[in-house]
Amino acid sequence: MGAPLVTSATTVMCGHAGSATHTPSQTRVLVGGSPVAVTSDQHMIGGCSLSGSSGPFCTVLAWTMPAMRVTAVGASVLIQSSMPMGVGPGMVVSGQTRVSAT
Repeated sequence: MGAPLVTSATTVMCGHAGSATHTPSQTRVLVGGSPVAVTSDQHMIGGCSLSGSSGPFCTVLAWTMPAMRVTAVGASVLIQSSMPMGVGPGMVVSGQTRVSAT
């Protein structure tokens, strides 16, 4: 069974409660009026709780495990089971549930 697609409206966070802002690289494929997220998109982090420490903190997320069979404008789409990585793993909290991919 597939997992829901990640879009600009999906809540994504780093593992330290920082919120991700999606900057889409494509705007042709929409779900519920929001661009579908693909592997080449940027997800910038604001509010990472590690930002006050002397060590590294989350500023941008890299993604692993995109959909294997579904693409948007030639790039693999991100799905709810994809893993966002900052300084450690992040999480996909909520999003649309109407369109899924594997």
